[in-house]
Amino acid sequence: MKASGWKYAMILVDIDEFDQEVCQLTELYNIEGDPAFCKTDLLSSWELMQAAKDVQRDGVNRWFYENGTFSWEKEEGMSKYSWDWAPNETGNNE
Repeated sequence: MKASGWKYAMILVDIDEFDQEVCQLTELYNIEGDPAFCKTDLLSSWELMQAAKDVQRDGVNRWFYENGTFSWEKEEGMSKYSWDWAPNETGNNE
């Protein structure tokens, strides 16, 4: 995957027991040339429309799912959970 700049993305994080894709809306960007993401909070109707445009244009991003492992983790000091991602040790980041 070659990401550039910043955009909203729907990333695949899991496939459930019914073979349904589980996705998370994120902000996708680069850190020193490597793809990265963070969970997003949409705070306006403009942001919601922009996210919809980006996701409709790009579809579901599978790069992180194919190049790492997601786990459902409790956030430190909080009672909520979120998806955590770790890259594959032998993954190719191209």
